[in-house]
Amino acid sequence: MSIALKDAVKIVTDAVNAISNRFPIKWEDITNKPTIQNINISDYYTKEEVDALLKTSHQLTAPDGSIWEPSIDNNGNITWKKVIQNGQ
Repeated sequence: MSIALKDAVKIVTDAVNAISNRFPIKWEDITNKPTIQNINISDYYTKEEVDALLKTSHQLTAPDGSIWEPSIDNNGNITWKKVIQNGQ
């Protein structure tokens, strides 16, 4: 883990601890709390489905069937690159 990431994790951890100390309320101590509904996970996409959707939403298919993916350079220019058979 990089030093910057470790610092960020420490900052977030310290913030959560400060909030917890300021508002020391535990879910178990709350009376008349709402019931948490069971979640039907079949209503949600799987990781593989999300990956497939993201891949297809960021590409174009030409009339000849070739697939093109966008890229953006440091100047903000968008260019399209033809994807070859092995996915490169």
